[in-house]
Amino acid sequence: MITKSIYKWGLDSAAFSLILILSSTSAQAGLEGALKKMGKGVSAQVYNLSQGKNILSVNAEAPLNPASSVKLLTAYTALTKLGINFSFKTSFYQMKKGDFCIKGGGDPSFVMEDLYLVVEALKRKGVEDFSGKITIDSSIFDQELYPEDRNSQDSERAYNAPIAGLNFNYNTISVFVNPTEKGHAARIGLDFPFDFVKVQGKVNTASGTDVSWDKKGKGDQEIVSLGGKIAEGADEWRKPFRIRDPSRAFGEAFFKMLNHGGVPTKGAMQISKGTCSGEPTFVYSSKPLSFIVGLMDKYSNNFIADSLVKTIDAELNSKQGTSEGGLKLVRAEMKKIGIDVSSNGRHVVSGSGLTDGNDLAASDFISLVKQIYKEKTILPEILTSLPIAGLDGTLKKKYIGTDVQGRLRGKTGTLSGVQSLVGIYPSSKGEWIAVAVIANHGNTIPERDLADFLSEQ
Repeated sequence: MITKSIYKWGLDSAAFSLILILSSTSAQAGLEGALKKMGKGVSAQVYNLSQGKNILSVNAEAPLNPASSVKLLTAYTALTKLGINFSFKTSFYQMKKGDFCIKGGGDPSFVMEDLYLVVEALKRKGVEDFSGKITIDSSIFDQELYPEDRNSQDSERAYNAPIAGLNFNYNTISVFVNPTEKGHAARIGLDFPFDFVKVQGKVNTASGTDVSWDKKGKGDQEIVSLGGKIAEGADEWRKPFRIRDPSRAFGEAFFKMLNHGGVPTKGAMQISKGTCSGEPTFVYSSKPLSFIVGLMDKYSNNFIADSLVKTIDAELNSKQGTSEGGLKLVRAEMKKIGIDVSSNGRHVVSGSGLTDGNDLAASDFISLVKQIYKEKTILPEILTSLPIAGLDGTLKKKYIGTDVQGRLRGKTGTLSGVQSLVGIYPSSKGEWIAVAVIANHGNTIPERDLADFLSEQ
């Protein structure tokens, strides 16, 4: 950055001002030139929130696919309509015969640590044994596990996890490989010991790492096949996959955790689907929504985003949550703040962005950021949720070594042939700058030019 060397050069204030203007003009020309080379494959706008003025615009009104940056619409709607302190409730009922019924509240953040806390709480409530029969009630959401417009619905990868009313570990299972001594088989394990997950094959400890993997479903079984090699002394290799049957996963996890916690079983495990009734023995509350939105945005978690869409519908309309019902509310909330996402080529058909069907312009995202900037309750929650350039989340490896590292916060989006960035940047003058860049048709965001431009604001 030129301004860092001004005083070292011993220049007077007039020379300082001239060089600052020239460098800023050059940086803007460089960014605009890089963006314009993309033709219709880019939509970009940079706006000074503090001064209330536009400072760069290239095809800003052109709708393109923003990929995961659309999660900002989901986050804003969820925080606005449900409240930053909203929490998901998971209810546990023990019946007279020792059976259990578990009613999900759609919590997308429920993990094995939460289940441990539940079992300990049930023991304090007097639960000493159970029959082995578990009923799963996930009726808070409809039974469509995969949003209609989601890409790659047959993929076994973790990004394609099903959306259910009762979830465990993001409805995924992770397989781990750890090296031993060279020439010996590596250690293979799961992050939770599900009986319905079978790991087959062998990975050898060798001089390099090249682990091969595959996963498929066969009946009630999830089969993970491994092969190849892992280097002696290498870090643990990890691969997450989706679980196809969330009800079975939660039921088996609950069964095993009860046994692990010292609550004996009178019979064999039996998992069924049904409806819970009566008063729950214990209700577990999730962390607040603001925390969960942070999990979603930092790591661009599609599972959380699609779950929040259904939750918005269930909570606001007091009915079984659906993707389309939640998306109608997202679109309506955008229209209230002046963003019509259903006209002029705009479309919002997914709250996670895992689709080819969303179309939004850079100007739409700038309008959203302007609204967030006005709402002092929502602003800090959104800011905290965003990845920080060069430090964490999806921006951890981006903008390293530039002047915006550690300062630019932004929601990223990536699909095949798609890149996007929507964020906020605190300038060296103490002003807040909103940024929105959407690149389609195989184009990429000119990160160096963007960093140079922002550093001169």
